[in-house]
Amino acid sequence: MRQIIFSVFILLTVTGCVSRLPEDELAHTRERVEHYLINEAMTQSEMNILSQYMLQLANMEKYLIEFRIWNQPGYEKIEKAFMADCKAWDKRAEAEEQKPSEFEGGSMAPCDHNLRMTFFVQKRIEELKNKWQKK
Repeated sequence: MRQIIFSVFILLTVTGCVSRLPEDELAHTRERVEHYLINEAMTQSEMNILSQYMLQLANMEKYLIEFRIWNQPGYEKIEKAFMADCKAWDKRAEAEEQKPSEFEGGSMAPCDHNLRMTFFVQKRIEELKNKWQKK
């Protein structure tokens, strides 16, 4: 995961996209992929691939925000509560991942799963920013 994040950071640096934080660039890219998925993807295979890519982008964004929280001044004061919150979220994420799709057994199931998990991770990103990250 760290190697992927490093690669994305290098890519953003080389392309001149470092005017914003890397997690902001990931969110922007995820939004553009979502727009393409909803408006232009033609085949179910394309939709499955794009939805998987969206989920990976969301997870990378979440990790970068967690990294910023771990390294913010005064983290040691919130460490126990933050780690407990992360463990609780991991359990909820695991439970969410196990939920069957309404399209189970069909070609739409992977896309449905990826989109549900992407939106679940997006909620966590907002929670991390609002509850734990210092402004």
